[in-house]
Amino acid sequence: MQKIFFSLMAIAVMATTANAQQADIYPVIVSFNSMCCGVPSNEPVMKLIKRFKKQYKIKQVTVDSIGPMGKEGEYFLAFRLREFSKSQKIKFIQQLKKTAATMKEQGLAEIRQNEIVDKSGFSRGTALTSLKF
Repeated sequence: MQKIFFSLMAIAVMATTANAQQADIYPVIVSFNSMCCGVPSNEPVMKLIKRFKKQYKIKQVTVDSIGPMGKEGEYFLAFRLREFSKSQKIKFIQQLKKTAATMKEQGLAEIRQNEIVDKSGFSRGTALTSLKF
């Protein structure tokens, strides 16, 4: 009886661990959404990353590009912000919000904070690609 109990417990722990590895929490995500005809250009966000990196002398910024999420090319740029200090994270997110507010051609860019991304829920064709700047 004890062997069965411990076997079931081991299976439960492994299932929980496997499921936990499928989800990530990102401090900030830029969601590129379509209103009818595609998504806005990510160029303003890329310029912000390069400018911020240079200003604060950050060696490398890693961004996860997740998509496509829909029929019109919707995707996420997900930031872990591990390379940033606490104050840099706050400043970067503030600047990201200002930048996203101006991105309204074709669609819009929306800022989401402390977002959980569950990879097991990705549709076929959705991929996660790490980009380094």
